Amino acid sequence: MSEPHSEQPEQTPDEVFATAVLFETALAVAAITLGWALGPSAREMMPEWNVEDLKPIYTGLWQGTLAALPMLISIELIRRIPWGPIQELEKLSDDQMIGALVRLRVPELLVISLCAGVGEELLFRGWLMGWLRDGLNDFGLPYDATWAAVIISSLVFGFFHPITKIYIVLAGLMGFYFGCLLIWTENLLVPIVAHAVYDALQFLITKRQVEKKEQASSCVEQLGADT
Repeated sequence: MSEPHSEQPEQTPDEVFATAVLFETALAVAAITLGWALGPSAREMMPEWNVEDLKPIYTGLWQGTLAALPMLISIELIRRIPWGPIQELEKLSDDQMIGALVRLRVPELLVISLCAGVGEELLFRGWLMGWLRDGLNDFGLPYDATWAAVIISSLVFGFFHPITKIYIVLAGLMGFYFGCLLIWTENLLVPIVAHAVYDALQFLITKRQVEKKEQASSCVEQLGADT
């Protein structure tokens, strides 16, 4: 039996990459399985591949890409707020798992971002949101339960990212945004792409910040050694 305060062995880059990809892929499998067993199917919200009419696909791609920009701008503005819990977001790269992720190669980060966009959106927007909507409507509510389903699924999505309290809140707000995108476009590809693009750019930004911090620290240590 290990000691209560013993540190977990650090994963190799290959293990970190494999763990992240397998985890996000498992979410996609769970979404498809739950849709098959309980309904509704997340696949119904995805555009069909039709070589004679690719408009729903490329529309979803460019709409999703543009939809990532408001999130990136909003997060950048939020990070400038001089409030303790917000400033804690700047230290997330010190977290063992996040620190290991941003040290992966750029292509690996892009693959993980794509897997996260597909897996998490299939599960939370493609299946959970629809399942909650249908279940609440079955109770005979006097109003359509779509927005209640959006809110509840967003809360679940937020608590699915328990890194810090403020991170849970921000993730929940992003989940609400993704839900609104799905309602507006009726195309699950839009929130999938928006999620993947946002994650990819945030990974790259954080990776660059970590590298600059390490370079600055290395320079200071070198100067100290030379004096």
